[in-house]
Amino acid sequence: MAVVINGTTGISGVDGSASTPAVQGTDTNTGVFFGADTVTVATGGTAAVTVDSGQRTKFPTTIGVGNATPSASGAGITFPASQSASSDANTLDDYEEGTWTPTFFGSSSAGTTTYNSRRGNYTKVGRLVTVNADMSISSATGTGQVNIGGFPFTSATGTQGRCVPMLNNVNWTGGTYLIIFIFESNTVCEVFYSGDDIAWANQNMTNESMDWVFSMTYVAA
Repeated sequence: MAVVINGTTGISGVDGSASTPAVQGTDTNTGVFFGADTVTVATGGTAAVTVDSGQRTKFPTTIGVGNATPSASGAGITFPASQSASSDANTLDDYEEGTWTPTFFGSSSAGTTTYNSRRGNYTKVGRLVTVNADMSISSATGTGQVNIGGFPFTSATGTQGRCVPMLNNVNWTGGTYLIIFIFESNTVCEVFYSGDDIAWANQNMTNESMDWVFSMTYVAA
C-alpha cells in the first residue's frame, strides 16, 4: 500500500495501529496512528494518549504533573512528593495521602504520656487537609493546657480548624462539652471545655486516661 505525505492531506494511505504506528522511529511499535476522528500516540505497542474530534484527551492509566513519575498502579494523577504550588487559585496543585502520629502533652510541661495505642491518617487535596486520629491513653503527667500535636501540615495564616472529639473511658475533671482547635501557623491543636456550651476555658492536664477519636479539616499553609 502506498503512503502519501504532502502539505494538503498530510499522511494518507495508512492509519496504522498501536502495534504498527503509521509514523514511527527506529522502535517500530512506538509512534502515532490514526482512527475515526482520533489521533493516538502508542508506546511499546500500547495506546498511551488519544485525542478525539471533541478535543478530549484520554489517558488509559496514570499521568504525572510537575515532573512527577506516574504511578505504576491504578488510574489517576500523580503529583510530585514536594508540592509545586501554583499562584492560580483555580489550579489543583497537590494531592497526598499518608499517616501521622498524634501526640498528647501539656503546654507548660510536656511530661510523659503512656499510650495503649495511637494512629492517624490524612488526605490533602490542594491546601485542604483532613486528618483522622485514634488515641488510647493510660496516663499523662504533663502540666498546663492539653495539646495534641503531630499534625502533618502547618495550618495557614488567618485560618483555624476545629472539631468535637469523641471520648471514651474519660478520667478527668472538666466540662460537659469539649472542642479542639488548631490555630493559625501551627501543627498543634489546643483543647477547650465548657460546662454550658457558652463559656469556654482551657482544659488542663490532670493525669488523663481516655480514648480519643476525632476528624478535623483545616487549611494548610
